[in-house]
Amino acid sequence: THLDCSDNPLMSLDVSNNTKLTHLWCINNQLSSLNVSNNTALTWLECHNNQLISLNVSNNTALTRLLCHDNQLDANALNTIFTALPYTGGYIFIRNNPGTGTCDSSIATNKGWTVGY
Repeated sequence: THLDCSDNPLMSLDVSNNTKLTHLWCINNQLSSLNVSNNTALTWLECHNNQLISLNVSNNTALTRLLCHDNQLDANALNTIFTALPYTGGYIFIRNNPGTGTCDSSIATNKGWTVGY
């Protein structure tokens, strides 16, 4: 249910068969993509300090914590993430992404999420 593969030079990570995963830490790698669409039990995702340009969390309806700062997420990518967040509320941290200053964080806050910069 927990996977921590932080601080490695990983360029890819396949967690598609880990359907019971609730916590994923893949911090400080070189990931340009991350597919968590099969990880519907995921509540905690820390994927900061990578090279992500997008992140699809639309199937992660249990998610309450998302740290995706220090990636390559532009405003459109961040707005897409905000739109996909569940209405459960939670915490998302987005600092040091190219779109941090121009995204519409109200999409997330209107769902009860706290947006950290």
